[in-house]
Amino acid sequence: MPHQFLTVYDYGMGGVWQWITAESKEQILAKYPALHVYERGTFPEWWSERGFEIKRTYHIDDPPDKVLRNFMVKD
Repeated sequence: MPHQFLTVYDYGMGGVWQWITAESKEQILAKYPALHVYERGTFPEWWSERGFEIKRTYHIDDPPDKVLRNFMVKD
């Protein structure tokens, strides 16, 4: 059953955050190894869903946009 995972590409002075729906954390990392994946209950201590809105949401099977393509496994 798919779950929504909070993901981030941390570039040091900030990050690119998005929600990705997938079967598992491992499924996301197999496709996007540069991302850090948070499961519910493991979000950063400072995280508050009410205070931090993320508009970028994806399903693992969606074609990646130009941002997510940067984090994909390269063939």
